[in-house]
Amino acid sequence: MSFMQDHFPIDQTVRDTRQPRIVSARLVLRSGEQHDIVVRNISSTGLGARTKGPAPARGECVTVILPGDQVLNGTVRWFTRSSFGLELDTPLSPEALAEALQHKAHVAQMNGEWHVEPRHRVSSPHVNQSRIRPV
Repeated sequence: MSFMQDHFPIDQTVRDTRQPRIVSARLVLRSGEQHDIVVRNISSTGLGARTKGPAPARGECVTVILPGDQVLNGTVRWFTRSSFGLELDTPLSPEALAEALQHKAHVAQMNGEWHVEPRHRVSSPHVNQSRIRPV
């Protein structure tokens, strides 16, 4: 006798394995408005992303343009203030995305576009100890 169910309840769906990624992309709303986004994870059927502005609403149909000019259409399935999940209309090939990113990096390297940013330096202000009140 097995204690594990070999089927899923009707109200649960099986999701593809998500692969973490940090990829700059472009979000195009149906109104034509465009926003820069950061794709945070991908699967063959969807992606999770974050935008600087408000996220598109649930049920909204949007387009995401990934590196390599890969155009993906999909429907927003969930959102918070600035994050959202997109169910894609057609499957995404993680291999094609990886290839496009490698090509982009290779072109940048060949053109001398690589540069190292200086590290952010944290500086603490000088505190006059005589001005601190005991609590």
